[in-house]
Amino acid sequence: MTLRRIILTNKSSVNIPLSDINDVAGALQTQLDRDFTPVWGIRGTIVALKKGEVVPNGAWPIYIVDNPKGGLGIHLDQGHKPYAQVEEGQDWSITASHELLEMLVDPYGHKLVQAPDITPNSDGHLVNYLVEVGDPCEVFSYTINGVSVSDFVTPEYYNEAAAQGTEVDFLQRLSKAYEVPAGCYISWIDPQDRHWHQKQPDGSFVRSKTTVSAKGNPRNDRDTAFGSEEEGIRHDLPRIRKQYFAEALKQSA
Repeated sequence: MTLRRIILTNKSSVNIPLSDINDVAGALQTQLDRDFTPVWGIRGTIVALKKGEVVPNGAWPIYIVDNPKGGLGIHLDQGHKPYAQVEEGQDWSITASHELLEMLVDPYGHKLVQAPDITPNSDGHLVNYLVEVGDPCEVFSYTINGVSVSDFVTPEYYNEAAAQGTEVDFLQRLSKAYEVPAGCYISWIDPQDRHWHQKQPDGSFVRSKTTVSAKGNPRNDRDTAFGSEEEGIRHDLPRIRKQYFAEALKQSA
């Protein structure tokens, strides 16, 4: 089993004490070892780095930033190495957890799973869902040693034939595969029209204006297809949680 090395470091203008970043890194390590690895079978180590220190070769960085270039979330650098950007501010530890887990499951943004279309009034034909383990439950979180971390879906979330009662997310807020409560989202490619589709945090279903690109990885293509403005809205966890948490909690009761 490959052991991925992740670095958490501050590139924002805010002076976040290294001790605080260490606390978050420690909580994320506990989440990996105790909660995530037993479910997904993926291992990783995460440590905090002093501001300005060089990220070691082979490590994947999570940067805390003021204004992300290219949008929040996971990207690939010129060497095709994954990195993530997390906006400094309230709940940044939840966003860091979200991006960490998604980076470990699909670092290069090309993992797709085939399942029936969830669009209302669809005939249920097969479409290709992008695997992002934080997005379908991003409104939910829990604490580890006083640090807030993100809920995440299990592999069974992507099994449309999962038996009733199967755990499809760690906190068991979701009741079935491909459920997307208020404040959360999921993206997929429909091979019939060759467009990206998405169920968004407000519950609406949208289709990209452009067709799917034959080049590049699907995650980057999705981000380009829906635009940086929509991407920013989907990753604004403080706003998402404030606006949708009560509704999502009621749906999951």
